[in-house]
Amino acid sequence: MLIDLICLFRLKKMSTPSGSQSPLSQASQAQLQTLSRSPSPQLESSNNSIPIEIEDIEVIEIEKDGAEAGSKRKLTSAVWKELKRVRFNGTVQAKCNYCGKKLSATSSNGTKHLHTHLKGCVQRKIKLNGKTLAQVSLRFGRTDAAAVMVENYTFDQETARKELSSMIVLHEYPLSIVDHVGFQRFVGALQPLFRIGTRNTIRSDIMAQYEVERKKAIEYMAGIQSRVAITSDLWTSDNQKRGYMAITTHFIDESWTLRNIIMRIIYVPAPHTAEVISEELYESLVEWNLDEKISSLTLDNCTTNDAVIPYLVRNIGKHKLMNEGKLLHMHCSAHILNLIVKDGLEELKNAIENIRDSVAYWTATPKRIEKFEEIAKFVKVDTKIKIGLDCRTRWNSTFIMLNTVLPYKPAFIRASRVDRQYTSLPSEEEWKFAEKVVGRLKLFYDITKLFSGTDYVTANIYFTRIAKIRKQIRQWSTCGVPLVEAMSANMIAKFDKYWTDIQGLMGIATLLDPRCKATVLLILL
Repeated sequence: MLIDLICLFRLKKMSTPSGSQSPLSQASQAQLQTLSRSPSPQLESSNNSIPIEIEDIEVIEIEKDGAEAGSKRKLTSAVWKELKRVRFNGTVQAKCNYCGKKLSATSSNGTKHLHTHLKGCVQRKIKLNGKTLAQVSLRFGRTDAAAVMVENYTFDQETARKELSSMIVLHEYPLSIVDHVGFQRFVGALQPLFRIGTRNTIRSDIMAQYEVERKKAIEYMAGIQSRVAITSDLWTSDNQKRGYMAITTHFIDESWTLRNIIMRIIYVPAPHTAEVISEELYESLVEWNLDEKISSLTLDNCTTNDAVIPYLVRNIGKHKLMNEGKLLHMHCSAHILNLIVKDGLEELKNAIENIRDSVAYWTATPKRIEKFEEIAKFVKVDTKIKIGLDCRTRWNSTFIMLNTVLPYKPAFIRASRVDRQYTSLPSEEEWKFAEKVVGRLKLFYDITKLFSGTDYVTANIYFTRIAKIRKQIRQWSTCGVPLVEAMSANMIAKFDKYWTDIQGLMGIATLLDPRCKATVLLILL
């Protein structure tokens, strides 16, 4: 009999989609109703050991204008707004819309027990009050006085997901970190209730959080009263070979704190003409409502960027800019210094070639690196700072290489005796020349780092540092070392080319600094 009932249950599920049942299905229902009215002892004994869910096939919802089954009387109690009357095995019951629990719904029982259920229904409280099933627990913390305190803590899945997205963005972790088994085990040990999403879920969370923060930043920028300085840089990605442009705004807020916000990092299609660059810049300024608040635009020194300024002035309007746009273009000071030093190092590239070859030889393979470190320890050279090969197109990396290599001079001399294949040992004159070059390039390196700062104002220190560089370069021209004098000549030519680009606005910033009065400015000039 039990097997027949299971077969009939499966036949019940095979009803036709249109709602009309086949003769076999109708016969099965009739036999099933007969079995439900007169169950056999074998079926009852089987149910004691193997429970079978047949509840769904007996439930028939009753929703006839709120009237009770078999009655024309309307259901007036408020509970029926949150409960449904259903028939189960011939008995009318009330089913909760929130938790699905079924209670007696006969007229003789009244509705008091239904009211009681609704008051204590957890799912109803969650939906009406906006709460979650998060369990409140205790956690230990510390006050400002380093005292241990105990506080309530409620785990929230959404908050944890936001913090995970923020962590990935802050530390630039790959999205695949959520797929790492070790990370999943670690999170499970910290909070077993936390469900780690896929990388697509994390990507969606990051983009949603970005849009929220972007809207907040735009609204904040719309309310500031001061003008803003814009900096922009365009570069080509090494792996994708595509051009990208970063746009950053700098301003002083109402509490006189220097702040900066990255507005956009966008793909710029080729060719990177002045029209394309100016259009991207103008759209970004309009989107952030900064087209009427811009004070200056700092760009690298190239002819394309020089041609961008007239386009922006025409699109924004001269009447909206300071001094009709004459103060809009600000040349990048760090880039000017880079061009000056690069021209000067052209005279020195052959003089430091043996040092560059020596570094390349001893950093070519891991075995050579280990051997060189052993030699350095033997001659008692501190090996905390490792030697590294420079990039020929970046003068600051050449300075770092020379500055790092000089303390290793005894190690290179000892290595030439140990390894006969090493034949590029610099001469004593080349070591002395490298020391002179490092001493002179350090001035440019320190000032470049100073100009590149983002947490402090640099306009007031720009003028004095440029004057110091001009003074030093002209002193080098009479130092008596031919190579250094040739380097100085190239630097002076490049320096004089960009000296006229220093605007009066920079001089005013120096005058406003209490440490630099007008007398100091006259002496510098």
